[in-house]
Amino acid sequence: MGLENIKGNTYIYKGSPSTLFYKNDDELYIVDPGQGSKRPKELKSIVNRLNPKKSIAFITHYHSDHISVLGEGFSTNEIAISEIDAPALKDPKLRTLLTFGYFLNQDDNILPFKAKSIKPTMLITNQEKFGPLDLVPLPGHTQGQLGVITPDGVLYAGDSLFGDKVLSKYGIPYHQYPCKSIESLKTILNLLPKLETVIPSHGPVVKSSEAYQLVESNIKKITEVEEELKNILNEPQNLSSITKNLTSKYKSEEPDIGVYLLAENTIRGYLACLREEGLVEAINDNEIKWKLIKK
Repeated sequence: MGLENIKGNTYIYKGSPSTLFYKNDDELYIVDPGQGSKRPKELKSIVNRLNPKKSIAFITHYHSDHISVLGEGFSTNEIAISEIDAPALKDPKLRTLLTFGYFLNQDDNILPFKAKSIKPTMLITNQEKFGPLDLVPLPGHTQGQLGVITPDGVLYAGDSLFGDKVLSKYGIPYHQYPCKSIESLKTILNLLPKLETVIPSHGPVVKSSEAYQLVESNIKKITEVEEELKNILNEPQNLSSITKNLTSKYKSEEPDIGVYLLAENTIRGYLACLREEGLVEAINDNEIKWKLIKK
């Protein structure tokens, strides 16, 4: 799998996740270097081919599948990430807690993705640009997730947007705060008229004119899961029961423990959103149960 030119100085190395490259004079911006045993060698080859004086890894969010090669033989001159997501980039235990809801050792075999501690050299705060790249806050999947738009009109959307196969494969798409994810998807919708191309981290490259359907599919799936959750909560339920009900309805094609933990943590996010909206309440019944109080 090689380097593909999208437009102008924007390139992509396809994978799961895909890695975006943008060449700006003597600088090379590498967005989400990714994971995989072969990828460090392949990324090194791409960097050698593009021959920059300086390479900069830009991390859209801290999840291990987007960063692991940075601790496995591939390095850059700089590593940038949002200030919000930076602590979890540096601390693998915090990363597993935020991602899966448990303080698990990052080498635990139930985790589907693993990465070492990665120390950023540049923190993104509230700026709208990073070098030649326009930055787009896309919270929801993580609190500090950022998308980038290259000068060629290419949006790399991180995990704010999933391809149709991913939506189907995993049943319940992972979002730390689903309500914020819907807001971020609406942000992408508003940007589409100004874009040429949209790239989800996990999914095919799509022209902006084709991206409307994909964005709407993502919104529909998040909303559908929320409505089903509300139906379940007509009767008080604990987290385990809620998760069992939802994962039975929205089955993953890879129903292992790690994927189940991701679903459970997403459901925690739904409950937090509904709680903030005043739609559910927690009940002490010798265990924590959740109940819908209004629709």
